[in-house]
Amino acid sequence: MAEKAPMARMQLLLPPELKAEIEQFAEEQGLSANEAIRLLSRRGLSASGKTAPVDVLLEELGYRIRDLEQRLAKAEGLSA
Repeated sequence: MAEKAPMARMQLLLPPELKAEIEQFAEEQGLSANEAIRLLSRRGLSASGKTAPVDVLLEELGYRIRDLEQRLAKAEGLSA
């Protein structure tokens, strides 16, 4: 039987909107938020097709966070 590698612990700081999207996805799929993050990460890495998957994931997460920050700033500007 193959030995299972230990899991690595990470802490993610997510904008509230992204957290809500992940929680909604998790609920729809019948998963915990942690399982949903792992599933979405694997999907993103598989779809990237690039040789440096960690770099690709970080780039995508950074893009997503910047996009949400821009949307929040715009919404705050409209409500001010």
